[in-house]
Amino acid sequence: MLNSEFIKYGAVNLEDITAIHLNGDFDSVLNLLQGQVTSDCTLINEQLGQISSLCDEKGFILCNFEIVFDRNKWLIIVKKTVKDIFLNEITKFLPFYKVSAEPLSYKVMGFTRIKNQSILPNEHLILSSDLANLSLWIDINNEYLDDLDSISKERWAINRKIMGDHQIELEETGKYRPHELGQHNTRVSFNKGCFKGQEIIARMEYLGKLKKETRLIVHSNQKEVSKYTIIGKSYQDQGTIFSSCYGKIDSFS
Repeated sequence: MLNSEFIKYGAVNLEDITAIHLNGDFDSVLNLLQGQVTSDCTLINEQLGQISSLCDEKGFILCNFEIVFDRNKWLIIVKKTVKDIFLNEITKFLPFYKVSAEPLSYKVMGFTRIKNQSILPNEHLILSSDLANLSLWIDINNEYLDDLDSISKERWAINRKIMGDHQIELEETGKYRPHELGQHNTRVSFNKGCFKGQEIIARMEYLGKLKKETRLIVHSNQKEVSKYTIIGKSYQDQGTIFSSCYGKIDSFS
């Protein structure tokens, strides 16, 4: 893992992110999510959010997102580019749980904090390591202040990669399973029971042997990673490029 010198701390307005409100009683929404998403939503509380995914029946990832419970609202925090994928998948099951899905226009802030740094009220931890804590704050009451911004959206994305969260983009929908991107360590619960694609994903966990995987490579030009498939986007910061690279395990030296 990269050390802390590669992490940059601060806040950013995530303009490419939107929120979806799953409106229903607490248990109904919880049961809906438990049967569909890859993570264990029973662990979510008002301070602890979750990174999660939706997969198809064959275990391929359809979209990545975060789940938070904020001021009595179940919210899905998702990139605008894949919002419709989430809605199309979840809408099929809403009537069975008496839940509705409402896209919202809330601003979403991302915070990269030093480990154990205090957080704002209603801020939700989504990723934690020895290097940093990453959290989200949803501007439900229109309290956003421009002067909170101190890092770029690109730097926020880089911080996520450094912490092992390799997310797919719209064009990669349905092409990779969680194990191939390392998401089985961060976005999948193997103890929660059934969800869409669970049988195949569990088989890969307990019986499979990976031949390819995704690793973060820090480099100075694209030729250095030309033999790999780039997952998501590469991001550059002061001449250093950060890429999530997918390839044969024995090709990483």
